[in-house]
Amino acid sequence: MIVDYQARKNEVLALADAVEVLIKDIKKSTTLSNGNEFIDLTGNVSTLLEDMRSKAERVKADRFTIIIAGESKSGKSTFINAYLGVELLPMDIKQCTSSIIEVKYGDKFSVKATYADGHQEEIVGEDAAREFLKKNAALDDAYRDIPVPTINSEILVKSGLRSRAKGRAICIAQHEVEELLKSEEIQDANIYRLPDYNERIKNYINVRKNQWEFIVTKIEVFFPFEDESLKGIEIIDSPGVCAHGGVSEITSEYIENADAIIFLKPISGQALESIHFNQFMKNSSVAKNKNALFLVLTRATSVTDSELRRLEEEAYKQFNMLDTSNILIVDSKAELYVKYLECVENIEEELRRLNAQGDLDDFVTTAYTETNGIFASKNTLSFIDVLRGKSRFNGVYNGLNTLGRKAHYLSLHSLLETIEAIYTKLLADFNSNISFLETKVEDPIALSHKIGETKKELEDIQNKMSRGVNQEAQYFIGSNGIIPCTAEKVENDFEQTVNTINADSKDAFNQLEKASFKTVEEFKNLTKTLQEEVINRFDKTLITLTDKQIISFEVLKPDFTEDTFKELLKSTKSKARKVESYESGVTFKETHTYSTYSQNKHFRSVKKNILNRLQTIKDDMMNILLDFVTLIQKRYIDELAKNAYKKKGELDKIVELKATSEELIEMIKRLSEFIKKLDMANRQVRNVKGGISKYVQ
Repeated sequence: MIVDYQARKNEVLALADAVEVLIKDIKKSTTLSNGNEFIDLTGNVSTLLEDMRSKAERVKADRFTIIIAGESKSGKSTFINAYLGVELLPMDIKQCTSSIIEVKYGDKFSVKATYADGHQEEIVGEDAAREFLKKNAALDDAYRDIPVPTINSEILVKSGLRSRAKGRAICIAQHEVEELLKSEEIQDANIYRLPDYNERIKNYINVRKNQWEFIVTKIEVFFPFEDESLKGIEIIDSPGVCAHGGVSEITSEYIENADAIIFLKPISGQALESIHFNQFMKNSSVAKNKNALFLVLTRATSVTDSELRRLEEEAYKQFNMLDTSNILIVDSKAELYVKYLECVENIEEELRRLNAQGDLDDFVTTAYTETNGIFASKNTLSFIDVLRGKSRFNGVYNGLNTLGRKAHYLSLHSLLETIEAIYTKLLADFNSNISFLETKVEDPIALSHKIGETKKELEDIQNKMSRGVNQEAQYFIGSNGIIPCTAEKVENDFEQTVNTINADSKDAFNQLEKASFKTVEEFKNLTKTLQEEVINRFDKTLITLTDKQIISFEVLKPDFTEDTFKELLKSTKSKARKVESYESGVTFKETHTYSTYSQNKHFRSVKKNILNRLQTIKDDMMNILLDFVTLIQKRYIDELAKNAYKKKGELDKIVELKATSEELIEMIKRLSEFIKKLDMANRQVRNVKGGISKYVQ
């Protein structure tokens, strides 16, 4: 069994180590790098991992935890001392305080005390440790008849912690004390029907309230046991149960996690029937761990052998909810004598010494007389065997040893269950994440095509910005551009038209006026139509502006009206003169000159003036259109820049999506590989658990 257990233990711990390795590998291998995706598939099993590590430490330590509960005066301390073979705890009839006492192996005899306010104290050395236990492990005589554990936990400690959290001295509400006194638990605890019972409780509260923080809530006793079998054992001495067998919340936690629960009840001095024990069994923590429960009836030497047999049969019937092997009748003092006297060289001399001091129990004297009297052969072993028979502790050892072996396998089984739960949870999470990732994956090949198309679109926009806009502008304003050529043509057409007019005709000025106004109107219309053509061509060749309202068209306003023409005719007429001559005399002829109006000259003067004016109008139109084209260039460059920025964003997103998709595909692949590993590991755990199950049935 031991060899098999050690092999199984090493096998199970190796499986726990494998979990840790796999978890590290999972954390390393299941993180996406783009910052937007992070899969921590180990987060959902963090609680299970902590549970596994705790259970693994328990398996490594081979700890076996025994919690001792029982009625007051049931001899819990004596039982613990007898089991350990060392008088560690004070043995008297006083009830224990509200503190939990943990007894465990240590390199030296020491005590660590935890107080109500959380501070701790360590007491090192046998004398100091025993003195502390004597002072703190039992109550003063003045308070032995009141339920101090309940008063401490329900009134003093709770009120103290509540007041300290508010930063003030302890304040105990009077109604809380009155409710406590009226409670069924407190009233039933007055087993001696003391008339001043309530006053004693109030007095205890008043005395201890200003020292509430010094109430000891837990005592840890460390002792260097020589017996190797005791090094892995922890014994928990709990406060006595209340009148109805109830236990505190702290005690419930210990019970739930214990490997063995021992409930002590005196076999003599009261009815065997126990409402305490029946109520104790109804506690939810006890019910969860019922298979580990022992009922131990103490003080077996206080009744006769025949009475003992009768009480044993009655106990089996009375407490039939337990297996008979879990109902034991013992005498702790007898076991203490056995372990003490086994190591004494001269037993008779030691018995005489104890008798002289008045410390020798009658059952020891009787046992010695029966085995070493005048008619008996002096056989020390027979005397010890008689005492051992009276102690009846073999049942305790056998029961706990059997339970201990089973508890160790239960620990292995429990650890395997946690490991299996980790693998099962991870498998579920991995499958779930694969399904989720598959919905987010896009075809990388399709994305590659889309990246190429988007890059081409971006390059096209950039080309339009760098060359296209300028080319379109030159189409209009270059040396051979539409605007200068069109303006030149209008001007040339006008000049050709007016050159065909007969300057001497009656209708010459009228024709000139019509041609002039027609040309001015052409320039005005060209200003508008060319601006519109600029927009249309830029839209068609480059891009359509998203907001056309940002473009303002400028109108040509030439300073040329009918009045302007009339004034021009008038102002140039006076200068439109020509010199004419005539001769007088017959023999001696004399030439005479005179000035006269010349329509032809007048027409040419007006024509020239109009040509100059039209040149100015043409220049104004050109400036308007040049400014407009420059403005349009800027507008379209701005618009193209916005489109380029947007397209670059699209490209980045597609590239990122492709990278993410590729990474997701790789992640799905890695998760699938982990699923295989997890499934294989889980099957291995189940196989090992199946081999251990036979030990925990």
